[in-house]
Amino acid sequence: MNSRIFTRTVFAAAITLAASTAHAASLTIFHNNDGESRLINNTGFGGVAFFQTTLNAMRAASAGRDQLTISSGDNILPGLAFNASLYSGPLGSRTYFDAIALREIGYDAITLGNHDFDFGPAVLADFISFYNNYTRPGLTTTPAPFLGANLNFSGEASLQTLRDAGRIASSTIITRGAQQYGIIGLMTETLPQVSNPGNVVVTSAVAAAQAEIDALKGAGITKIILSTHLQAIGNEINLISQLRGVDVVISGGGSELLINSDNARNTVAQRQGPYPVTAQDADGRNVAVVTTAGDYLYVGQLDVEFDANGEVVNVSGNPVLVDQSTPTSPAGVTADPVLQSSVIAPVQAAITAANAQQIGTTEVFLEHSQGNTNGPRIIRQQETNLGNLVADAQLWAVQRAGGTALTPGNFLIGLQNSGGIREDLDNNQDGIITQGEAVAVLPFANTTAVIGNVDVATLVAALENGVSRINPVTGVGGDGRFPQISGFSFSYDRTAAAGSRLREIRLADGTLVWRLGENTDFTGNFDIATNSFLAGAGTPDGYNFGTATRRTLSMGYADALIGFITLELGGNITAARYGQTEGRITVVPVPAAAWLFGGAMLSLMRMRRRAA
Repeated sequence: MNSRIFTRTVFAAAITLAASTAHAASLTIFHNNDGESRLINNTGFGGVAFFQTTLNAMRAASAGRDQLTISSGDNILPGLAFNASLYSGPLGSRTYFDAIALREIGYDAITLGNHDFDFGPAVLADFISFYNNYTRPGLTTTPAPFLGANLNFSGEASLQTLRDAGRIASSTIITRGAQQYGIIGLMTETLPQVSNPGNVVVTSAVAAAQAEIDALKGAGITKIILSTHLQAIGNEINLISQLRGVDVVISGGGSELLINSDNARNTVAQRQGPYPVTAQDADGRNVAVVTTAGDYLYVGQLDVEFDANGEVVNVSGNPVLVDQSTPTSPAGVTADPVLQSSVIAPVQAAITAANAQQIGTTEVFLEHSQGNTNGPRIIRQQETNLGNLVADAQLWAVQRAGGTALTPGNFLIGLQNSGGIREDLDNNQDGIITQGEAVAVLPFANTTAVIGNVDVATLVAALENGVSRINPVTGVGGDGRFPQISGFSFSYDRTAAAGSRLREIRLADGTLVWRLGENTDFTGNFDIATNSFLAGAGTPDGYNFGTATRRTLSMGYADALIGFITLELGGNITAARYGQTEGRITVVPVPAAAWLFGGAMLSLMRMRRRAA
């Protein structure tokens, strides 16, 4: 998931898309996206068992209409909840609790999202196979195909086998009475940079979508739905302008809040657009676009009316909040008993066990998001104390490994992409760090790794990439490539032209490595302590280390953090060491407002310090 605000579109809450009023087909699309293994939600809203109850009630209320249920990707996410599945057994004999939830919900189509590839092709294939084979007495739902029209699986045998069997497809045709509906799935073209697809090849979304639309039309399917995972709804809007023949788009990956009225959780003032949004296709036809806020917080409901020619004549709807029944909110829904027993109870037990294993204490709150997990993800745009801690841990782990992992004579530094850091540390602010909290901070299936023999020019280019998505006016970060570092410092000008933002690099002892426009006396290469994602093939998060060597180590990157806290820090994260940032990353010239902001943040951090 990658949440962004969009601006380019025309809005409408209930829109008439053609002059005709004859309704030859009436369809209700139930949808969600970015469930991201948020199976349990203790905030009073969301949670997959409550989602199921809400959806079933909505289905009953729309009886008499054709119905489809669609997921638009990111069905899983690394973290404590998904660890319950990973730790349940080896490949081929695991219980995937997210897959149970998907089967019980009863989707008609499930679009693949980038996070579904985070553990690599083998785990994804195992997950889909478990989903297909899952059964229980009384289960009436049938497996839905996983969709990805612009994905070529021929380089990954385990996934290609599923593709050959029709369990992964470009599109699917669903029959409801006399009506047939075509559903096409699309993946973000940035998949190789943001996840671990192995040898899965991503092709043009536009070309794949139009080819599949034409094929469905050629087969007599006139009502076509596009289910996409393009990371931000603005990308879907741009896509629509290049396509002909799509009727409705279900967007995923951005988790934008589209609502038409206030509810118990969100107000219209918080929304990023009405439900639905409309955009024009290449023929000037209006196309409805919808999405939900993710995390099983909402069930989207879009009502679509078609005429006898398969043309959309009206759309309307709204997402329905998954409001849990609690003592303070008795009007909400209760948990689905099947999901409560088969999914929620075992996952909660695994999380409780992980959270019972204390690994240390902290005197400070370590920031991923500003102030708490509901704030902006500042780790994607500036140095934070949590970023420093994680980068230090990776460097420490690589130093301990030593041996052939390092090149004699090279300078060792650390670099961690901020997108691999997912939560604050000690976000309940009780001063206790548990194994579960550490894994939640670094949840992916990454190990520590070394990128070796990196010369100065390559390091400069890498850091240029790291700051390339910082907004030059606001300083807000665009994605997870922003670096958190150890063993050196750098400064940059976010307002400078691309390729010349970086200003200076120094080692931690102050040695000047490089300065823009100057020749320096520095000689030597670097070994970079990092994670296996950044050390992987291609250009993950846009980083291109060229011909540098890559060595993947056996220690998990979350294990490196746990070891660093327990062994190097003696089980206590002190305010003296991590109570504030150190100037490892500096913006020059410092924006005028930043002086006030910096002073306020420093005061805030000091207020958060605790006695050990």
